[in-house]
Amino acid sequence: MAAVPETNPARNTVGVAARGTVQLLIGRGLFMVSGYLITVILARGLGPAAYGVYGVVMSLLLWIEVVGDLGIQRATIKMVPEVTDSSQVAQTSAALLLVVSLLLFALCWAAAPWLASVFTLADGARLFRIAILDLPFNGLYLAYQGVLQGYRKFGTLAVTLVLYSLVKLLGIAALLLIGLSVEAALIVNVLATVGALCFLFTQNRPRIGLPDKALVKSMLKVAAPLGVFVVTMQFLLSAHLWLLKRFSTDDAVIGFYAAAFNLARLPTVVPFVLTGVVLASISLALARNDVQLARHYLQAASRFILVVLFPVCVLGAIDANPIMGFVYSDSYLEGGPFLAWLLVAFGLFALLDTLLHALIAAGQYYRVTATLLALVPVTLAINLLLIPTYGALGAAIGFVMTLAAGTAGAVFWIYHRYGAPAQLVTLLRSGAATAGVALISLQIDAISWWLLVKLPLLLLVYAALLALLRELSAEDLKPLAVWKKA
Repeated sequence: MAAVPETNPARNTVGVAARGTVQLLIGRGLFMVSGYLITVILARGLGPAAYGVYGVVMSLLLWIEVVGDLGIQRATIKMVPEVTDSSQVAQTSAALLLVVSLLLFALCWAAAPWLASVFTLADGARLFRIAILDLPFNGLYLAYQGVLQGYRKFGTLAVTLVLYSLVKLLGIAALLLIGLSVEAALIVNVLATVGALCFLFTQNRPRIGLPDKALVKSMLKVAAPLGVFVVTMQFLLSAHLWLLKRFSTDDAVIGFYAAAFNLARLPTVVPFVLTGVVLASISLALARNDVQLARHYLQAASRFILVVLFPVCVLGAIDANPIMGFVYSDSYLEGGPFLAWLLVAFGLFALLDTLLHALIAAGQYYRVTATLLALVPVTLAINLLLIPTYGALGAAIGFVMTLAAGTAGAVFWIYHRYGAPAQLVTLLRSGAATAGVALISLQIDAISWWLLVKLPLLLLVYAALLALLRELSAEDLKPLAVWKKA
């Protein structure tokens, strides 16, 4: 894959990272918005039972694609700022990911009947085989993402996310005219990845060849523990849904839970953006022995989560029932309690994932991997204890407990490597402002379209409280001017 040279390699300011964060947030935000439109179309068009099948298949596909990453993408992000010949890193990343994805495709094709029987899905083998057509294309897409983030070309990556979103949304919308089905929705997912790749090919021609053996060895040395990290993280994010499907015989409940799960994933827009920015920026800062700047990047990322993400999760949890009814229709109101707990869980996930990537930037791969592996028996024990008794609500609560334990461990390791991950004054101010708008929200009932009035107004009140508490200033608004050069 052709390298993407940086115009000024010596430039490494907080402004670049902040502007890149905003660019990716815009791209990822549009990606998530289109994703929710797709979720609404599919949930309403397929019905709870069929949508539950789609949710399980897509969950497995996502986990398989994470397995296909093997940590290579994150190794690419880390190595690009650190090596002299970064074009070789790009070429090696593309070759490795393509080979791995093709091997994984063949393995999954053979294992499709077994997977269908494990998850008791009628016609599941055919559905899995349609879904995994995405694997080879996703392998190249991951390579591009790693290279672009390594060079901190966040704008190009943001445009790619927008194009991917539009292709998928238009494809799902077209199914309303020609016939909506689980099979057709899976095919559209493949076409969206192909569309994103076609755009990237016009920006940078792929260069895939025999990579340097020494570089392969160096990359795999970094990627191996990161691969275990990525696979384990995805397992933790999916285990509760899989175990619920295994123990529950009510397809409608699975559909409610899958719908709430997809809606609660909104906060993942933050870690998906921040982890790439944090990993590339802190890696470059540490490569230049600038520990103070690395700590500044970490605290800025943590502050973003505390100030921006946590209040969104709290307000969403308070109005979980009306949100489920508004987004999916009243037939999905039973998923409201699941949504409330899952929003809390994904808020914790955002902080956990960001902190772990700061440790990865410092080369602490095995410490990060060990932290996540320790959570596997924890989540299995909690879910096996709660799901048989409390069903889907037990799965959601178990998810929260698992991520809370992981976040506590990550904060401990971060403190020993960087110091405090966030300033105490930021925690107190954002907490006070969040508590204030939460109390206001509890006094105001809103349903249907009134939610679009209530929630934005509460966020404006929250911003005003932060300004009064001197946590929000004009300086925080500068990165929003993405049209200006950093």
